[in-house]
Amino acid sequence: MHSRDRERTRRRLLDAALVEFAAYGIAGARMERIARIARCSAGLAYNYYGGKDELFEAVQSEVVGAAMVEFDAHDLPGYAGRLYDLQHRHPEFARLATWQRLERRGSVSRVAEVEAVRAAQEAGVVSSRFSAEHVVQLVLAIASMWSNGTCSNHLERRRCVEEAVRRLVEP
Repeated sequence: MHSRDRERTRRRLLDAALVEFAAYGIAGARMERIARIARCSAGLAYNYYGGKDELFEAVQSEVVGAAMVEFDAHDLPGYAGRLYDLQHRHPEFARLATWQRLERRGSVSRVAEVEAVRAAQEAGVVSSRFSAEHVVQLVLAIASMWSNGTCSNHLERRRCVEEAVRRLVEP
């Protein structure tokens, strides 16, 4: 019973932190608000995660990471479409990524994706007109450009995302 309560509290903290970080970013988020939303004390929130930075990392890895789509360097248009779908369903994920880019410059590591694109370029599957690093960043930008989650022409935009990436990477 005790471990279930701990897990439930931890989950409430993660869910509350997702809302708080998406709305206010890392710098603007407040542990007291997160604790209030999670219906626990701020002291307990600090006991679970130590501080905002650790809690933000937990949200990124446990909440966002669990929902992320599989990267496929041999099907970048499909990957971009799936990423667009995810951000359409969960615009708070796109906001978290934006806050991370704004507040933690250079901390996002996409080494595995870059290496996969580089290998696909060497195999002739992906164009080499841009560096592998630039291809990854461009694909992410295209997939995220309509991430507000409120559009009536979702399928049309998804097709546009896929076609733009297809043209970007075609050899």
